[in-house]
Amino acid sequence: MSSTANRSKLACSACTRRKVRCSKTVPCTNCVRRGEQESCGLDETPPPTPSIARRPSTAASPRPPTSELEDLRRKVVELEDAARTEPSAEVRWQPLANDDDGGSSPPDNVMKDAASILEFLAWGRRKDPDYRSVVSPEATFSTKAPSGDLREAGSDTFDECAQPAVLQLLLPSPRQVRQLVDYHDECLLWYHGSYFAPTFRAQLEAFYTRHDGLIDSPGVNLQWVALLFSIISAALACAPPARAETWGFRAPEERKTLSKRWFQAVITCLNRANYTANLSILSCQAIATSTIAAHLLGFSNSQSIHLAAAVRIAQSLALHRLGPEAPGTTVEKEIGRRVWCQLCSQDWFSIPFSESYLVNPAYSTSEPPSNAHDHDLVPLPLHVPTQTSYCRFLREVAALMPRLQDSLVACNTAYTRYEQVLSWDARLRSLATSERPVFLSSAPIEPSWPVWTPWARRALAISSSHKIIMIHRSFLSDSFSNPAFAFTRRTCLAASKTIIKEYKSVVVEDGPVLWIHQAFSVAAAIILILDVLHRDPAEAERTEHRTLAQEVVGILTLCQNSMIASRGVKLLGALLAEVNKTRKRARDGSLLPPEKNFNVPSFVKTFCEEKSAAAASAKNNQPNQMRQTKRASPPRTPSSSDNPPPDYYDGNEQQQEDVLDFTQVADLNFGFPPAGRDGANSFENLLHLASHDYFSIF
Repeated sequence: MSSTANRSKLACSACTRRKVRCSKTVPCTNCVRRGEQESCGLDETPPPTPSIARRPSTAASPRPPTSELEDLRRKVVELEDAARTEPSAEVRWQPLANDDDGGSSPPDNVMKDAASILEFLAWGRRKDPDYRSVVSPEATFSTKAPSGDLREAGSDTFDECAQPAVLQLLLPSPRQVRQLVDYHDECLLWYHGSYFAPTFRAQLEAFYTRHDGLIDSPGVNLQWVALLFSIISAALACAPPARAETWGFRAPEERKTLSKRWFQAVITCLNRANYTANLSILSCQAIATSTIAAHLLGFSNSQSIHLAAAVRIAQSLALHRLGPEAPGTTVEKEIGRRVWCQLCSQDWFSIPFSESYLVNPAYSTSEPPSNAHDHDLVPLPLHVPTQTSYCRFLREVAALMPRLQDSLVACNTAYTRYEQVLSWDARLRSLATSERPVFLSSAPIEPSWPVWTPWARRALAISSSHKIIMIHRSFLSDSFSNPAFAFTRRTCLAASKTIIKEYKSVVVEDGPVLWIHQAFSVAAAIILILDVLHRDPAEAERTEHRTLAQEVVGILTLCQNSMIASRGVKLLGALLAEVNKTRKRARDGSLLPPEKNFNVPSFVKTFCEEKSAAAASAKNNQPNQMRQTKRASPPRTPSSSDNPPPDYYDGNEQQQEDVLDFTQVADLNFGFPPAGRDGANSFENLLHLASHDYFSIF
């Protein structure tokens, strides 16, 4: 007994109170990690003797429960005060000490995932290539990590849009609401199919006729209001500026402000409706519909969390089990199948971000949405384009992603992993060519087909090409230096050129602005620049690929109200500057071998430091600017800062270098890299930088 008591005294009082393992040094490791080394010390209170433990003394008065309660309350107040007064310093990540475990060093891991990290940064998403969890339950950093989502420069009374009166002020006129809804139904709904237009239109009319368009009117479901805000937010964010001007939204700043405020209102309405407890398909529809605007507006991180919640809500509502015998009317089951189809696609397409997925296809027994027109829901042949046709086919493409992921995880060597990559590459090529509906192919467009048919063709070409890149992503970086993966290099370069070719055609059309246009073009440009950095200056492809990347930057510079474009311009500009450095070294006669020209860890570090410094400088200048604005301006509603089809069969050899040929299948008799090469990818780090803006303050 006495030895046990003596051992317990070696633990500091903080670790004893928290019931965690102590290093038994002063200060101990846990207190140093928490920044409490000054208060670390041994507990001076003597331990109870065995006799006292067995038979408490009647003379000793126990501590009143109210006293313990007051201590707890006082501690809560201290913690809240500390959280409020904590300085908003730059987050400094402190990596854990590396044990000699034979693992690769952090710079090596950054190099392996470089391109993906750059792309993900442009999306506003995070993909940590070397994240290590902490065994201790205590945090390893004290300052709040940036979310990567759009953050406003300052706070105001409209920041949370928490009051129904504020939500009401955000709604435009009934005429404008109907115009926005009409545009979404005609030009955007084909892309996601998350709600049933006839039902929503009837609900919208009831909202204005029975409730006078008042959000706080009794009987108005806030989850339905969230769906309304998601529809009009996406319409305003995706509509061409000229189209938005015809609705009365003439100022670009107003379009930017309203689209973001409406997106934020979606989440406000859902939270006020307690949507995680009051389960409704409306919340699933609102969240799934919001995705089309979330990436453009800079809310990718939070949207991914809401999508996860929507998946769980949908499963709780049994939307994943809408088979032929499921109860409900035809319309009800169709609505459920449509939103579930979209949630599955979004979940499976997000696998490159997390290397995991939420929806297991083995447990999803719902039938796909009917290929039918909304007015009668009579099933039609697959070659007839309907409101659900594109979503149905894209779900087939998305369904390949979890199967690919499972196949790669089951492999034990780079050889077998690459075999799987080539196998799924061939499967996607077959799906994208021989199995796609005729209206999505290169067939002449018939007059009876919907207005969105050419937009869908380009969207499919861009998305399918990007998925080819995603299949090869783990071997892409090695492909620039290892001839064993030459097929991956050729494939990804051809896919990148296809994406840029289609994007250049998109910008001259009067179609909607889809986030995939910009995001996947950034990814394509990253690949072309990586190829440039791994070529000799005399090679003709070097100039061609650099020019294509510069054209993407030029197009993105003209994009309005897009965080993807803004981040992409910064990142691609920095990468092109690296290309110029190699050209200068070539003129000076100091050119290094191509594989050593580009130091990815150094580039990532420099890029992040420069953007962090610029953001900190801008943030420091904001208080004075805001005070001057408030003095000079009267009170007002604050603004938010928060045509040919793809040619897959062109027989011209020169033309085949410019577009991805989905009919080309790799030979499995490939050479293999030397020992030690695991095929891991430096592409992902660069994609991460493109899709995650750590320094966004507007």
